[in-house]
Order: sequence, then structure tokens, then C-alpha cells
Amino acid sequence: MFLASRLQRILPFYYGWVVVGASGTAVFARMAPAITTLTVFIYPMSQELGWSRTLIAGAVSAGALSSIVLSPAIGWAIDRFGSRPVLVAGVLTVGASMTSLAWATIPATFYVAYAAGRVVFHTAAPIGASTVASRWFIRMRGRAIGVIFLCGAIGGVVFTMLAAVVIDNHGVAAAWISLGVVTLAVALLPNLLLVEERPESLGLTPDGEAGGRPHPNPLPEGEGILTPRQEGDSWTAREAMRTASFWILVVMGFATFFVHAGVNVHIAAYLRDQGLSLTNAASVVTASWVVSALGSVGWGWMMERVPARLMYSGMMALLSGAVLLLFLANNIVGAFSAAVLIGLVAAGGNITPAVVYADYYGRASLGKIRGIGEIGVLLGQSTGPLLAGLIFDLRGSYTLIFIAYAATASAGSLLVLNARRPARQTPSPLPSPRGRGNFRRVS
Repeated sequence: MFLASRLQRILPFYYGWVVVGASGTAVFARMAPAITTLTVFIYPMSQELGWSRTLIAGAVSAGALSSIVLSPAIGWAIDRFGSRPVLVAGVLTVGASMTSLAWATIPATFYVAYAAGRVVFHTAAPIGASTVASRWFIRMRGRAIGVIFLCGAIGGVVFTMLAAVVIDNHGVAAAWISLGVVTLAVALLPNLLLVEERPESLGLTPDGEAGGRPHPNPLPEGEGILTPRQEGDSWTAREAMRTASFWILVVMGFATFFVHAGVNVHIAAYLRDQGLSLTNAASVVTASWVVSALGSVGWGWMMERVPARLMYSGMMALLSGAVLLLFLANNIVGAFSAAVLIGLVAAGGNITPAVVYADYYGRASLGKIRGIGEIGVLLGQSTGPLLAGLIFDLRGSYTLIFIAYAATASAGSLLVLNARRPARQTPSPLPSPRGRGNFRRVS
């Protein structure tokens, strides 16, 4: 608080951007246990330890299942204690878990250590960072969250290439230690010293606007970004769960990450099966993160101008196309073409839900709402990679699961068009012609 108060008085720009940058380092650090990092380890670990791809990919599922249990509690902790302590604890956890994986030579210890890092990946880092950004920004929320996940995309590039280089030169154990050291060096102090929970605590207003004056909304009613005045109408978690849009968003979280996580866990091994070298496979994964990094801020900017459900629908269509392109990834051109689409989906998959939940349900209980909504994501993360590994072990091919992935993404592209911003029912003497209960949705 003391450092933040002094900095906001001397900095020539809004302190909210400092909060975005500081919390963004936690999202950078969460990429150490990302599935795109793990995918670089799958082939050498299976060779060195004799483990199957299903067993290694199962650690992703273990982390997701652990997060399902802990996600609502972490969302509650963010609302109760603030994002800063949750982010600091998360960075410490990732640093310790990555370092300890150097000595995880039996499945049980590998699962425990990796799952601990994955809990932070799923919950503390993305929910904590996007929640605090949503409290500092309303009109520019899309761009702010885009910058946060730009940090994550940079982390994806750094950790993927770092792991590949260290594995090639020093082995798997040294690679895990290097990930832990970089995590702590980059993310611990910024989150501890610079993250402030709300602009109001420093005498500021969201977006840094004098008097919190409202801004014109260029999008149709029920579609666009909220103005500061509209933002005052926040929903409780219980109220949010009574709306149809909330459950559509939960299902969309499942569909997105059932496909995206499954592809990302297995893509490097799949490309090795197609004849690409480890370095080329890692370069393809890295390329997807470069595209994600370049696209993150632009995607956030678009979220402020295009109806969220249309952005979500387009993202799912891109995901379906990316999966189908993998069938042509038996050469470097096909592989990089798929990587471009996967990178765009990575940008959209992080930013779109974070913006939508904040726009639809407000700031007051956002941590709890995100914590509950994240359960859909976690179910997708836990089942998508594991199912792909099982099908590969049984059939020796990813063809069947890739077809299922493409179909799932296509269905999601249509479903999300029904997820409009909910609105509270105004009292009326006339019965609702639709019989929708306590809430109606604005078209």
C-alpha cells in the first residue's frame, strides 16, 4: 500500500497499468507448468523413465481434478483477502513445485508436484490477475486483460524454449530446476510489492477517469462493455448461477479446454510421430505462443468493440479449424499453419471468458463467480488430454480424438451464440410470456 501510494503520485500514467504489469508476471510464471511446456517433456521422459504418454498426461488431469475441488475456495479467498496474497502464494507454489520435479522419478511424486503447479495455473494466477485487472478497468478492461495474458503468452514462449534447450544440453532434471528458478526470479517481488486491490483504495477511479464519468457504449444494449455507472450493478455468485448464460459459459469452458488442452499436451509428441525433430516440434509450440502474444492485446481490443458471444463463437470456429489442420502437419509448413490458429485460440481462450464474466456479473463477487465457473474449464482440462492419451495407447493414432475435438469445437461455436448478458427482471404485473423465472436476458 505504501509503495503503491507513492508510485501513483509520481508516475505520469494511471497506476492500474502497474497493477496489470505486476499481476501479469504471475500469469507469465504460471506457464512453467503449462501443458505446452509439459509437451516438450513427454517424449524424453517416456524414453528416460519408461512411462507411457497416458501416465504423463494423467498428471494434467490430476492437476485439473485438484483444481476442481480448490477453485471455489480460491475464488472466495480472492474476494475475501484480495488478489495479492493469492498471487504471491501461487508464485511460491509454482517455484517450489517445478524445482521439486527434478527429483520426481516415480509417478506418485511426479503427480503431486506437478498437480500443485497446475492448481496455480488453473486458478490462483489467471483468476487472481484478471479479477484485480477487472477491478481497476471497466472501459479498457479488454485491453488490460489482454496485456495480462500477453505476459502469459511470453511465458509460454520462454518456458517452452528454455525447457527444450536445457533438456537437449543438460537433461530433464536440470530443465525442471531452471523453470522453478525463473518463476521465482520474475514474479515474486512484483506481486508482493506492487499489486493493489482496487483503485478506490488509492483515491482513484476505474480507468483513471476523473469522477468516474460514463463513456458512450458503441455496441447494442446487452452486448458491449459496461460503463462505470452500469458496472455498479454487480451480481452475487448465487444470482449468477440462476442465469442461463452462466451455465452456457461453464459448458463453453469445458468445450474449449477439452479440445485445447488435449491438443496442447500431445502436439509435440504427435509432431514427433509425424517425423519432426524435437527442436522443430518445440519451435512449432513456440510459434503458437508468439502468435498468442501478438494477438492478446488485439483480441482484448476487439472484445471492447465486438459482441462477446460473437468473439467466443469465432474463437471456437478457429479451434475446430486448427484441429483439422493437424491432419496436414506431416511437414513444417502444415505444422506451423496449425500453430498460427492454435495461438489465436490461446489468446482468445484466456481473454474472452475473463472479460465476459466481469462484464456480465460485475466486480463485487467476481472471484467467487470465476472460481465456480472455472469448474467447466477444469473438467475439460482433466478429460481432454487423458482421453487423447488413452486413444493413442489403444489405437496407436490420434485420428479419432482429433475428429472428436473438431466436432466439439464446432458445436460450441453454435452454442455460445445463446449466451447474452443477463439482466435482472423488473417488477411487472403481467406474467412473463416465456416463463423464464426470476431473470430475463436482454437481446
